Amino acid sequence: MQIINTENINITLIQEPYLYQEKIKGISRKYRTYAYGDRKRRAAIIANNKIDAHLITQYSDDTVLVEIQLGKETFYAASTYMDYNESININLRHIERMLTFTKGAKLILRGPFRN
Repeated sequence: MQIINTENINITLIQEPYLYQEKIKGISRKYRTYAYGDRKRRAAIIANNKIDAHLITQYSDDTVLVEIQLGKETFYAASTYMDYNESININLRHIERMLTFTKGAKLILRGPFRN
C-alpha cells in the first residue's frame, strides 16, 4: 500500500491478495477493492475512491473484470488468476469471453501467463 499511496497510483491489478477470515485485508480506506467469490479470492482490483468503477460479475471469478469511467473515457481492467493445475484451454476460453464482451473497448489485462 505504501507504494500505491506514495506514487499516487489510481488502479492496481493484483493476484493472490492477502486474505484474513476470507476477506481481503491491508487496503487503505482511500481505495475500493473489487473481488468476486464467497471464499477464495485469487484476483482483485484496487481503485482510488475518486474513480467511477463497476464490477462485472458475470465475468468475475478467479478473474475480476471492472468497467472504469474516467471523464469521457470508458475502459475495462481485468486481473486474472490462472491455476497451473487447470488446462490452459479453460483459461483461454474465459479470456475469449471477456474479449467478446469488451469488443471495441480498451482493456487492460493482467495475469500470470505461462509459455
